[in-house]
Amino acid sequence: MNVFTWWWLFALANAAGSVGGVENANDGGVDGVDDPLCPRDEDNDLRKTLNVHLVPHTHDDVGWLKTVDQYYYGLNNTIQQAHVSMILDNVLSALLDPHTDHNRTFTYVETKFFSMWYLPLPSTLKRSLKRLINEKRFSFANGGWCMHDEATTHYMGMIDQTTLGHKFLKEELGVVPTVGWQIDPFGHSATQGGLLTSGVGFDSLFFGRIHYIDLKHRQGDAECEGLWSSSLDNGSPVFWGLTGSYQGNYGGPEGFCFDALCADEPLVGQSEDALLKRVQRFTQLLAKQANQTKGRNLMLTMGMDFFYSQARKNFNNLDRLIDATHRFLANGLIEASDIFGYRFNKVNIFYSTPERYTKCKHTDKQTPNDAETKYDPTTWDRNVKTGDFLPYADCDHCYWTGYFSSRQGLKRMERVGSSFLHMARQIEAASRLDSSLSAGRRTEDDVEDEAGETMEITKIHVSWAGSFVGDTSWNPSPLYSLDDAMGIAQHHDAVSGTSKQHVAYDYAKRITEGMNEANSFVTGWLRELLLDPTSEMVELDDLSYCHLLNETICEVSQGTSQDDNKAIYAIVYNALANPQNEFIPLPVDSDSHYFVERLEASMEWSAVDSNIIPNPNYAKSSAAAQFTLHFKASDLPPLGAAVFRIRKSEEKLDPISVVARSMRESTRNLRTGPSPSGYALKNELEVSNGVLSVTFDRSTGVIKSISEQGEGGVSVGVENEYGFYEAFFHKDNPKPSTQFKFGDSMKGDGVCLPGYTDAEGDEMPWLLGTAKSWQNAGAYIFRPTLDQSFHIVPPKVAPNLVVYESGMGTEVHAEFGDPAWIKQITRLIDGKNYVEVEYAVGPVPIEDGVGKDVVARYLTTVQNKGIFYTDSNGRDFMQRKQAGTSLFGYDTPEFDAHLEPVAGNYYPVNAATFIEDQDHSFGVLVDRSQGGSSLSDGSLELMIQRRLLHDDARGVGEALNETGIGITPCPPYGKAERLGEGVIIKGTHRLVIGKNGATQTRQSMDQFFSQPHIFVASAPKDVEVHFRQPNLSMLKASLPGNVMVVTYAALVEENAFLVRLAHQYGKDEGVLSSPAHVNLKDLFPNHDIVSVTEKTLSANQDRSAWEERRLQWNNTARKGPAEEGRLHKMAHVFMLKPLEIRTFEVIVL
Repeated sequence: MNVFTWWWLFALANAAGSVGGVENANDGGVDGVDDPLCPRDEDNDLRKTLNVHLVPHTHDDVGWLKTVDQYYYGLNNTIQQAHVSMILDNVLSALLDPHTDHNRTFTYVETKFFSMWYLPLPSTLKRSLKRLINEKRFSFANGGWCMHDEATTHYMGMIDQTTLGHKFLKEELGVVPTVGWQIDPFGHSATQGGLLTSGVGFDSLFFGRIHYIDLKHRQGDAECEGLWSSSLDNGSPVFWGLTGSYQGNYGGPEGFCFDALCADEPLVGQSEDALLKRVQRFTQLLAKQANQTKGRNLMLTMGMDFFYSQARKNFNNLDRLIDATHRFLANGLIEASDIFGYRFNKVNIFYSTPERYTKCKHTDKQTPNDAETKYDPTTWDRNVKTGDFLPYADCDHCYWTGYFSSRQGLKRMERVGSSFLHMARQIEAASRLDSSLSAGRRTEDDVEDEAGETMEITKIHVSWAGSFVGDTSWNPSPLYSLDDAMGIAQHHDAVSGTSKQHVAYDYAKRITEGMNEANSFVTGWLRELLLDPTSEMVELDDLSYCHLLNETICEVSQGTSQDDNKAIYAIVYNALANPQNEFIPLPVDSDSHYFVERLEASMEWSAVDSNIIPNPNYAKSSAAAQFTLHFKASDLPPLGAAVFRIRKSEEKLDPISVVARSMRESTRNLRTGPSPSGYALKNELEVSNGVLSVTFDRSTGVIKSISEQGEGGVSVGVENEYGFYEAFFHKDNPKPSTQFKFGDSMKGDGVCLPGYTDAEGDEMPWLLGTAKSWQNAGAYIFRPTLDQSFHIVPPKVAPNLVVYESGMGTEVHAEFGDPAWIKQITRLIDGKNYVEVEYAVGPVPIEDGVGKDVVARYLTTVQNKGIFYTDSNGRDFMQRKQAGTSLFGYDTPEFDAHLEPVAGNYYPVNAATFIEDQDHSFGVLVDRSQGGSSLSDGSLELMIQRRLLHDDARGVGEALNETGIGITPCPPYGKAERLGEGVIIKGTHRLVIGKNGATQTRQSMDQFFSQPHIFVASAPKDVEVHFRQPNLSMLKASLPGNVMVVTYAALVEENAFLVRLAHQYGKDEGVLSSPAHVNLKDLFPNHDIVSVTEKTLSANQDRSAWEERRLQWNNTARKGPAEEGRLHKMAHVFMLKPLEIRTFEVIVL
């Protein structure tokens, strides 16, 4: 903020008083008081009055074409003209302008940016802003840290980022958002429509993008707004509505964009005749929009990406639009009946907010106000939306299903960071609960190492008594940097993979830095909680988190394994609420014989099984370990840790000779039907782990069947294969630098920069009827070539199949391609009910000049008849039907699914997907979000990597071509050229079979999301490390098997904790679908519970208060507190219904 801006804002803040206006925007009808423009008891005059709510807003991407900081500070404007801090400065100035008699309003969304701007504001300006908030002239919609994606996010991340934003608004401003605002994400999930709307205390949800055919139908049926019901909302749906005048986006009416980034003629300075023509056109657009919905209230979303950098220009023109519309209608120069017909004889246009608009639509719903049923909002109950709004397409050949899999490396990094944050919060809570905190914990003066440097842990401890990192009193947690990074990563251009390359690097850098800072805190407290505080030695001071196990990298264990005088200590943390039995992988660089021991309750060490296996390093990482040591960790404590010691002998082993075992040919037909590929049984290899039996093609290592062992077990023929779809591109396509030109849509060179007047090009004339010839595949769009061919990458026939058998289980290796560019390790781990398929893909070959979407496909004998299931952000399973005409919840016979038979049938898979028939099921669990489908009977496929050479004209302006070294600067400083070879992506699928697909996948979803967290340290081999306890657990007893502790976090207030409990099974998903009962005392075994208050999901308000004040949108919905039986006050026992998540604030002593 420059000096002049400060001076001007100070002057306005000191001069501005309460500004009045004809539109009475501050009369919002709050706390039971009617809004004067839409009272609950309307007379006939009001029922014929159309209320037009002008909602000025800006959409500020938390990273996209520029990084978060570049956007905020207005840097790199050669890429995009965008400066968030200037927007907020100038909006505040325009709202405080004493020279207008209008009650101007503004709606803001992205709390990350707002917090950067608000915290350093002088107190005078903060007071002025708070006054505007109290007057309902500056409002917040959504209020999350960002506007999260809905297709590629996991519910953990969605909840966390929303909570972070809501916490800031509540702590700093006392604001509780009541409206959801998902205007830009590319499709909308059922989880968003329920859990992340009513669950967080929203009465409504607004968004811009839905499938173009769905949009067309809704426009014609006046259904561009309505009710949306989730299976978890207890019969009380929420109101949903489209933005952008129902044209598929979130800007104002066509021709009425007054921002500095727009080319439309301003109203200010026009003659009366010219102004009359413009207002006539404006009222015609109002009539068109009014006839596409029900009721007498319309919302005009007057804003787009990074609008209002010159806010005074926007508001002056909007002021004139309001005045001119009222004047011309009042003096008869425009006749309302000529424009609106019988429906309206009067128009009232005024500044408003999404919250006020929601309340007026609620009044519409309760007041029959139209003789024609089509426009009567009381009929919304007859057509309640269920399911989701996926997939999204904006033309016949333009399916936004590619981003489900774009940037697989970043998607995995987001999932790892989210899981780590889940665990780290538990450690932070444990540190606050530790009884020794109040019994003279050591201070900085008490504990110093030999070099005189203070231990990190004491610094963190001191931070609780004072301030932490810049005195951010609203969030003093030592985990804030990671919380911030993960909140940003949920943005709909971050985890979605749809940003520019340098922005993706910035997202990854933030997550890495956040994890490093959190690692310092977590490892410090693990030492405090587990080590003997009376020891005079500084022990395990190099304890660190192994966060690169996916690449077989752990610096401490690798280094220590090469030192004969040191031992490795591993602390293995289980963040789940039940004991876990796992084989722990630990990267080592020595092929010695290792002795692995566990610290038992007797404080004695006992031996555990272990073995080493060579690391083939398919990811070609220079830092990867040569070997992986696997050891067994049984009964890992729930929400707790166990301690292991690893020492090596001087005896050298040949790992291959130790672990290699003879291969056994199968003599039994383990199928329920014919082999999908017709392989002969004599070529099969059989492997079992006591739970499952798997057959492989002996010449290639490809899976052929999976069977449950034991009586009544099912068998499923399964063959896995890899292939790719060639990405469509047209050789005559315009270059990215010119593809947005059309007429004089922008000042200057005529280039319409994406996200300004046209929002990524969705309404450009060249989209209409021509997409078949030009639409490229890109970061957003998945589009195979016109023949839709799937090109199989054949498995290599190996003269000597690589098979390792050990105490852990069995590994079978396979390679695909010639030369091989896809590598696979199939693991059958002892005692597990899944088959683990680890793949390494890349570099994807592009020497032929064609981009490729790489797919892992599983061909099975399950007869699913075109029906398959995908999870919704890790919660509900959604039924999908291949090539169905009822994609949108109603029959659309003109919908031609064969236009894009592959891309049009892809859906996001965040955790799992499955197919089933009457007797068999087959499911795949994923370790990151991917796009998937079932395109033929018995098949499941998942897109595991994308490497493209062309842009898809949706705004990002560069090809999705990730390489190992990096990228040169963007124009005009460089050509954004890729450096190095294509990246190699390493990932994992877990395959499950059974009789009920949902039951089988649910059993493994939590374990896959929250795998054991491994911390490693070194110590001299001949020196005893002093532990004060052999393990730790935050629970008195394990929780029911269908319950997950989603959040266990320390709050700022002393002895206050936030606990979220989730039922992890849906209805009819087996015996674990039954309601679960949890005693909160089991989560605080050494403390007395003083009080328990149930909160909404984002924890910013009491649940009971929200239930009392929430808007009820149908006549049968429950009103008031939770129904009887949900809360058992005795002994603090609470009940969870299927897939329910409940949030509690707990105070303890």
